[in-house]
Amino acid sequence: MSDVRDLVGDLEPDELERLQRVHTLLEQAGPPPPLSPAVAEPRPPTARVIPFPRRYRYFAAALATAAALVLFGIGYLVGGRGPDPVRTLAMSGTGGARASLEIYAKDTAGNWPMQLAVEQVPQGKYVLWLTRDGRLAESCGSFAVAEGDTNVALNAPYRLKDFDGWVVVPAGGGKTVLTT
Repeated sequence: MSDVRDLVGDLEPDELERLQRVHTLLEQAGPPPPLSPAVAEPRPPTARVIPFPRRYRYFAAALATAAALVLFGIGYLVGGRGPDPVRTLAMSGTGGARASLEIYAKDTAGNWPMQLAVEQVPQGKYVLWLTRDGRLAESCGSFAVAEGDTNVALNAPYRLKDFDGWVVVPAGGGKTVLTT
């Protein structure tokens, strides 16, 4: 039997006595018994794989594709389109320029969200205006047109009943490009 002081060094007398008793008991108990072979070398887990019959694989793939298409179609029809406009205005101009202005329901703050889609308008920067008696009254926002068609979200925070038309003019003024 060995002395516990050789292992832990100097300690308080009570602690040293307690550790000496435990050390003596461990030495008397001896080493643990050897592990059983089942624990020493465990068998790999056996997984039972149920094969999918080969003759049904194409049927299952076709069924999965059909289900995906049906779900996509339902999702397309039911959601994701956003709100419907309360009013749609057609705008036209010279040289085949045209636009569609979709006006959506007024929000709680009094803003009228809009979507303006312009086609065949020359490249540049423009402003959408509300008119009163044929004159520019209030701006609904600026936008830029590049090559091709342009879609832009705008806003009218006004009482639309107070106005009689809409026009698109180049930024900074100039000749009207589109009108209702």
